[in-house]
Amino acid sequence: MRLIAISAAVIAAGAVWMPSADAAPVFDEFGYSTCTATTVPGPDQNLDVVVTGCCVNHGGLTVPTKYGLGCVKQVDNPPPDYRPTIVMPMRADPNTPEESALEELEKLPPLPPPPG
Repeated sequence: MRLIAISAAVIAAGAVWMPSADAAPVFDEFGYSTCTATTVPGPDQNLDVVVTGCCVNHGGLTVPTKYGLGCVKQVDNPPPDYRPTIVMPMRADPNTPEESALEELEKLPPLPPPPG
């Protein structure tokens, strides 16, 4: 009888501790932000590859925005008026025209000192 009670307790504890197969993964926002801030795209890659990899590895879903790819937490059965929080990568795409223009400005010689 005692063995049956212990077995039932172990089974009940296992049901509490084991996540269900249809549960949404937990999105690690800090891990995603750290990953995008510290991962450099390869020479033939753009930032979307980094964002996608970091997002998937940290339990999120990639979502396109007008500013580039972002990452959201998966929500099962959201209400009709649900608006997810989109987490954008922590750094800008290094291949933007603005970045190239800034690099060209940095190559110029310094301005002469003001008169007087």
